[in-house]
Amino acid sequence: MKTKKTLKETVVEGIYREIEEGIYKPNDIIHEGEIMEKYAMSKSPVREALIELCKDNVLKSIPRVGYQVVPVTLKEILDLLEFRIDVETGNLRRLCQRITPEQIEDLRMGLTQQFGGAVLLQIHEMVAIHWNRNTDFHLKLCEMGGNGYICDVIAAALQKSCSYISQYFQTAWKKNAESNSFYHREIIEALVKHDTERAVEMLQKDILNVKEQIQENYSL
Repeated sequence: MKTKKTLKETVVEGIYREIEEGIYKPNDIIHEGEIMEKYAMSKSPVREALIELCKDNVLKSIPRVGYQVVPVTLKEILDLLEFRIDVETGNLRRLCQRITPEQIEDLRMGLTQQFGGAVLLQIHEMVAIHWNRNTDFHLKLCEMGGNGYICDVIAAALQKSCSYISQYFQTAWKKNAESNSFYHREIIEALVKHDTERAVEMLQKDILNVKEQIQENYSL
């Protein structure tokens, strides 16, 4: 059973989400007072949240100025993708031979969910929705693997990824979202057949698809 989020966790997740959606852009300055007002909170939990985000290198404290949104380097993205491949494919290999029909159905249901009013959404909102769906799929695979530590580190890695989604990925996401759906379906079908190597191959391509999309728009 999930425990209720603390005030600090609410602020941390909210700022991550707003960076993901491009509301806060690289090098933007965030002020403690504006966060207190936005979340209707006292200084203590807000400051704790901002300090945690600084520890995660999402924000940088600039004395007498505020908290700067730290730009993400392409090297950081590549390192993060390599880490995810190593951990997630290991988890998938263990999961593939013991996944249940109920778990397969749960994964399929996640792919068929639709969101309303999509035509009215701005591109940054569509990016956030597709990225969150992608995140949910990968976290479900980790949870089904049954290793709580893997779930925690991948959840943290995916949360960290929101910074590069906003910074690098807005122009490429429409094509990428379609590719993600394809790879996710292929992973599920491989899991149905307990085809470990096919499932791992599709998972690797799914994660590396981010790199390919960025390469089309930036020099790596």
